[in-house]
Amino acid sequence: MIKFFRKIRQSLLMENKTGKYFKYAIGEIILVVIGILIALQINNWNANKANEKQAYNQLLEVQKEVLNNIVAFDETGTYYFQKLSDVRRVFSDTLTIEDYQKSRTLRNIMTTSRTILTQNEAFNKLAENADNLPDQYKPLVVELKNLYNHSRFEKSLANLGMLDIKYFDFISEFSESMYREDYDAFYQFMLTNKGYKNKLARFSWTLDDLALALVDKKYNAITVYNQMVGLGFPNNDNGILKTMFQEVTPKVAESFVGNYTNTIDTISIDYNNKEFLGYYSKFKSSNQLNMKDATTLNFVGAYLEFNDDKSEFYFLMEANKPVFKRIPEND
Repeated sequence: MIKFFRKIRQSLLMENKTGKYFKYAIGEIILVVIGILIALQINNWNANKANEKQAYNQLLEVQKEVLNNIVAFDETGTYYFQKLSDVRRVFSDTLTIEDYQKSRTLRNIMTTSRTILTQNEAFNKLAENADNLPDQYKPLVVELKNLYNHSRFEKSLANLGMLDIKYFDFISEFSESMYREDYDAFYQFMLTNKGYKNKLARFSWTLDDLALALVDKKYNAITVYNQMVGLGFPNNDNGILKTMFQEVTPKVAESFVGNYTNTIDTISIDYNNKEFLGYYSKFKSSNQLNMKDATTLNFVGAYLEFNDDKSEFYFLMEANKPVFKRIPEND
């Protein structure tokens, strides 16, 4: 091809057709420039495709990591919510020594904890390449950065650790008797000592922050995971996420539906047109109810803990308020 163009140029020069020669030369230059531009465009296209593939593969690993973290948030959050239920039992002032003898979780509220094992290696690698990611993934990266900011629950967990240390110092007088497996004096101490309950109250405030932070993280992570599925990433949860959502069907809702009252407020629960709603008389407003498990509903950021037959409930962390009891339908 090069020899062909060279012959044309030589022929024009030999025939003394200078004007045509320059026109031809300019045309040849334009063709060369167009060829270079096309080559650059192809090269850029290939580079973009390679970059998209790399970003997709990185995000694929992050998606797996997010799913594993969802499980970690769920399991650890459930563990700390059990502690909140035990705190409620302590402040109900209905416990006996036998209750402490039977329940290890009850007697170890402030002496046991669980590490929150989250994964972040894949996200850290992605973050290093964040500026080079394709535009369609950049909003997702913003969501991921917020999701991987664990400062809230890490601070609460650190505070629990400091309270644990102070509590061990507080009960040091029982160390020898507990070493001999003579626990009754310690159980009596937990039943009657005001200092213990004051420390437990302080502990429970931090515990409440931690449990709620983990629940928020779990549902934020589920939202991000579903966003990734919407962007074309695979849905490989194998049903894990479904077990974390309690689907509220008419049959499930029926056992909760009714009016509940105490000396302070009345709360109405209704299920209508596929909406599960609670009406709070104190604030004269309706809000969506979410179901945490078979006996726990979330209402305006608070958790309603029902008994098995749904005849009454209490706000999980408001131990001083009277229990809400269901108003019989014929009243």
